[in-house]
Amino acid sequence: MKKILIVFVTGIIHQSVFSQGGLNSIYSAYGIGDVELRDKNGYAGMSGAGIALPSTTTLNELNPASYGHFPYSRFMFELNFGGKSSNYKSGDTRTSGADFTVQRAAMGFSLFKGLGTAFGLKRYSTIDYRTTSNRYIIGTESKLQTQINGSGGLYQFFVSNGYSISKNLQLGVSLGYLFGSVNKKEIVETNIQTLHITQNQNYTRMLYNTGIQYTIPLKNGKWTIGLTYQPGRLLQKMEDNYVTDGDGNELVSEEAAVADFNYPAKIGAGLAYSRKEWKWTVDMVQQRWGSVNYKGAGFTTDNGTNLVAGFSKSSTRKTPFGSIPGKTFMAALEYDQSYLVLAGNPIQTIAGSMGMTFPSKNGAYYYHFGLKAGQRGQSAYPLVREQFFETQFAISLGSLMYKGGRKYD
Repeated sequence: MKKILIVFVTGIIHQSVFSQGGLNSIYSAYGIGDVELRDKNGYAGMSGAGIALPSTTTLNELNPASYGHFPYSRFMFELNFGGKSSNYKSGDTRTSGADFTVQRAAMGFSLFKGLGTAFGLKRYSTIDYRTTSNRYIIGTESKLQTQINGSGGLYQFFVSNGYSISKNLQLGVSLGYLFGSVNKKEIVETNIQTLHITQNQNYTRMLYNTGIQYTIPLKNGKWTIGLTYQPGRLLQKMEDNYVTDGDGNELVSEEAAVADFNYPAKIGAGLAYSRKEWKWTVDMVQQRWGSVNYKGAGFTTDNGTNLVAGFSKSSTRKTPFGSIPGKTFMAALEYDQSYLVLAGNPIQTIAGSMGMTFPSKNGAYYYHFGLKAGQRGQSAYPLVREQFFETQFAISLGSLMYKGGRKYD
């Protein structure tokens, strides 16, 4: 248990620092970056579907009610890794990028029957881009070439509880703390000197998410309905702006300008059907950016919507923990419409995924593998066509917790 706790703390620390930047996604240059509407967990082979799925072999933060299914007296530590490679095309221009990160670290346990608790840290949005552009001097036709580098992103720390009201009804609530920064650094070359223009925007605020799962048993299977609702919040936004010369001398400084950022509500709905070793699910997650009228230079926003339809097939294994799902194969189709709208064009993604889950010999651990391939956007200006390939790996380390205290002879 102590070793697992050490690994968990180490994973939390490295969550925000262990990465190899290099995706260079131009879509992350707008707003608060590339937003991830789904949870990174053991359902990666089904593109992160989970509104109507339980937390049994993985910690499913997408719907906190899922923790009502968490096995009694069990403990689980989960660490999620992900890699992505992309090829970009805009007109005749082609480029590529790749990245690998720790996406989430989480811990779950159940001290009382029907009550599951989880907490952890996950990435919410990513910013990673490098561009060049031209600035025109006011009143002249002279132009200056600039280089712009963007980095940062938002993270969320969460504490969640799911409670099984009855065999067929689970409720859940998750309390989260959203924080992070959107960083932009521009280098302007003039005939006289080099200017470094830095803008850092920091966001913080508590938020919460609620969920419900209801199961309808049938003679040869069961239906599960899942719903989630996360209210909108006003985030605190603090902005710093600096201008320095090539030698690092500060020319302009504007620190800690404070404002509110309207963070929209998020809703989710899902339906799953289970029969013996088969499971089919379809769900939708939507963040309602269209209601907050958020916009900026070169972009507006609309509701961000993600749809997934997938299935899984599992064998059954008998272990000291009882009968558990054995090897599981998963596959899904995904459609995503980003919250960003560029020059009137919504950013759309179509992708397919597949994956496997393997239990350890004693059934205490689970190893999850997922692959996803797809395309986002289009090559017509001002959009960029992105063809991507993602890999995900998660390890769920579990154990039995002590019940009734230690026994002595």
